[in-house]
Amino acid sequence: MPINRRNLMCGAAALAAGAVASPALGKVKPFSPQFGPRSRVVYVNDLAGDIDGLFATAHIALSQTSELRTIIGSGFMGPHESADNATKLGREMMGLMGLKVPIVAGCPKAIGKDKVPQPSPGVQAIIDEAMRTDTQLPLYVAVGGGLTEVASAILIEPKIAERMTLIWIGGGSMPDGAPREANFNIDPDAARFIFNEAKVPMWTIPQAVYSMCIVSATELQARVAPHGRIGKWLYEKLVNASADMSRNLPPGISFKFNTGETWILGDSPLVVLTSLTDWVPNFDFATRAVSWDKTSAGRYDEVPCPLMNADGSFSPRSDGRKVRIYKDIDTRLMFGDFFAKLELNYPAR
Repeated sequence: MPINRRNLMCGAAALAAGAVASPALGKVKPFSPQFGPRSRVVYVNDLAGDIDGLFATAHIALSQTSELRTIIGSGFMGPHESADNATKLGREMMGLMGLKVPIVAGCPKAIGKDKVPQPSPGVQAIIDEAMRTDTQLPLYVAVGGGLTEVASAILIEPKIAERMTLIWIGGGSMPDGAPREANFNIDPDAARFIFNEAKVPMWTIPQAVYSMCIVSATELQARVAPHGRIGKWLYEKLVNASADMSRNLPPGISFKFNTGETWILGDSPLVVLTSLTDWVPNFDFATRAVSWDKTSAGRYDEVPCPLMNADGSFSPRSDGRKVRIYKDIDTRLMFGDFFAKLELNYPAR
């Protein structure tokens, strides 16, 4: 019998409505996909650095289309921005959210010009997840910081490169790149190894795109702060950001860091590209394989992976693996989804 698309859509809408509303209980139940997650995620973030990582962490933890396997707290840019501090913040967040997600520390230092892998619980978590044979769910390693953990994992166990997709907030747009971009600067040698030598499939959200993921403090006060302990905590991090950043400036530098009333939540595209991919699958007629990696919420160029120079700029090349370099992201979907998930999971009292 031919499938009637209108009936299919109406049936799907009815199922979705049933998943959201529970008349018997008289309350709203947050949406989750009927057939469970479509992917796995290992999430790496320097949570003790810019507070955008905290907001992205809350969002990805509430997104049911991807199974969040591990949070890796990364960072070695100073006593304040350490992997240990990042890990503590991640554990505090999961406690406030009432969620149980394994949280481990990342690498203690960069790989250096000799490309020496830095073993850590986070690196081992990436290797272990990539080498699993008991699941068919594709693996995304989503990174909102430096690439030390991913580079170290591939250097230790090269076989994992073809068993995952790396999604990185960092670098620049084609064709020039972005010299000295912030996440590149965390570990330039790791970034260059990933671009120039590793074989890992990769999607990047460059500086020009993540810089457009901007919200106002008033918006966060209205849409985040009222929702649960986590909402209050996140908003307080925003309110205190000016003082915290002023306190943690490098030695010898002293001024009041007036952050104004907007913030760039530049790590949040990681959620769009892992959990908010299209409902229409890619279907390979030759192998009968189905994948869910269409991203209408973000347009990209798929190009031969450029060579990354010592300063983070690019030298285009015609050979090598194809990578996605995103040109934009749907911020309406991204922030609307985040606010709605907070509202449904932690209703304002």
